[in-house]
Amino acid sequence: MGAGREFSAAVGFVALAAAIAVGSYFTGVRMSGGGDGAAMQPPTAGAPVNGQAVYAGNCAGCHGAQAEGGVGPGLAEVKTWSEGAFREAVLNGKHPSGRTLGTVMPRFAQTGLDGAPATPEQMTALLAYLQGL
Repeated sequence: MGAGREFSAAVGFVALAAAIAVGSYFTGVRMSGGGDGAAMQPPTAGAPVNGQAVYAGNCAGCHGAQAEGGVGPGLAEVKTWSEGAFREAVLNGKHPSGRTLGTVMPRFAQTGLDGAPATPEQMTALLAYLQGL
């Protein structure tokens, strides 16, 4: 009897965490679109992309401030991925093993990074930042 109750509690917690993550993500997207707050702007041409800033604005809410994990998993494994595998995971939700990442993970090819389509420079800077942690 107790195991069923624990399982129900665990499922409820996971569902609540997913709902909070998705709600937080979409709240951030709405807030960056205008209003009284500061809107995120894509970097200007020629300016170097800061991988830490890209991570903080798009990933830290789920993966933790230092990629240690939270709603989403820790990202230590990413250090061993090729740039192509990393892009496929971030942009399209495909793990290098071929499995599909969870539905909570945004498909940044559709949603963009910082309110604009993801650029190759952002992806390179983001991977370099994570590899440096």
